[in-house]
Order: sequence, then C-alpha cells, then structure tokens
Amino acid sequence: MSKVGNKATTGRRDRENASNGHVRASPTRSEPTSLNIVDNAAAMTATEIERIESPEPERVTQTRSAVIGNPAEQQVEEIRPSTPASNAPRIANGFKIIDNRAYQSKERIRSAPLTVPAGDEIEYKKLFTKFEEAFTARDMAALRKCLSPAFTWKLPNGQVVYGRDNALEEMERRFAMPNGPRFSASVWRFSGQTVLQTYDVEYMGPDGRWRQSKGFDYYEIGQGLITLKDAYWKMIP
Repeated sequence: MSKVGNKATTGRRDRENASNGHVRASPTRSEPTSLNIVDNAAAMTATEIERIESPEPERVTQTRSAVIGNPAEQQVEEIRPSTPASNAPRIANGFKIIDNRAYQSKERIRSAPLTVPAGDEIEYKKLFTKFEEAFTARDMAALRKCLSPAFTWKLPNGQVVYGRDNALEEMERRFAMPNGPRFSASVWRFSGQTVLQTYDVEYMGPDGRWRQSKGFDYYEIGQGLITLKDAYWKMIP
C-alpha cells in the first residue's frame, strides 16, 4: 500500500470518530508512545455528598466519694521495733555460722621490751642515747656499759687515751674540774657503724671569760659498743 492510501484511510477514520463523538488526541512531542487519549462522552451523573455532623462528647459529671466509717469496734495496738533473733552471719542456703568455742582458753599477752640486733641502726641510736645521758649525768657505771674494752679516745690537744679504764679515769678527772666545758645542742648522724656528732660548747678562757664555740666528734662502733671517740675539731684546750 502506498503512503497516499494510508493518509486517506487515516482521514476517514478520524471523520468517523468525530461523528460518533470520539475525539482523537494527537500525541505530543514529549511522549514518543503511540497511545491515544480518548474522552468519555457518556452521560455522567453527579451525586451530592451529604455532610454528617459529628456527635458531641458526653459530659462526665464529677461525683464525690463519701468516706463511710467502720461501725465495728477498733483495737489500737502499739507497734514496737523488732530485733533480729541473731546477728550471726548466714550462708546462702540459710544456715547460720556458729563459732566453735570448745576447748578455747584466753591468754593475756604480756608486754616485753623490743630487742633489736646490734647490727641495726636502731640499736646504734639506742646505744648513743644511753651514752649521751650517762655523759651528761656523769654516771661512770653507765658509761662503762657503752664503751668497748679496747676503747680509744683522741683528745683535741693531740693526746690519745687507750683502753676503757684509762678513758673513764680521764673523763672523771675532767668532770671534777670546777670550770669545765659545757656541752649543748648535740646532733647525731649515723652511717653504718660510723657516727658523727656536732654540738655547741661553752668554755672559760685564760682571761676568766666564757666563750662560745663549736665541736665535732667522730665515733666508730664495733660489736654493739663504742670503740673510738675522736674529738676531731674543737676550739678549746
């Protein structure tokens, strides 16, 4: 069939549709499909939708509740705090843990002096505390307990006293001096078996006047006793 025949057939169909009330819509360029949109020319009936009013909510009237007393006779009972039957701990299964006090006896612990080995610094400090107290009180018996039999005393004037007995005699002689030196503000420093002592000393000079000075002594310890006392520096004879 030729193109002219196709156009004639298409025109005839369009006229027939127009006479029957059908209108053929031409496709738009934006829609490349071959579907045709046809209007419905049949008679249409319109139904009016009636408006139904919503019912008003019912008003709830508030009522008052009346408290009605109990006509029966009431009894007043005092509530007291109850104490548990036992404070003993319990296991998870409910059993109590009871201490076994059979064949048990009480014993009082008596106080006893604390003993420390002589090689510890605490014992060295206790030794020099006793030595300083005995030296200040001029207690010769207490001094003897602090000194070793092989004790050596180096005096500030260069003399050396050997042996504990000779050192105690020299100390007693110096204690008997009417205007002997006075010692105060003593400070002890411990390093192993070596002890350093610094102190203030007051002494009377050749002119009869008292003077202030500083002193420094060096000590050594052996077997828990003082073995050496060296008056390293002191500005008195």
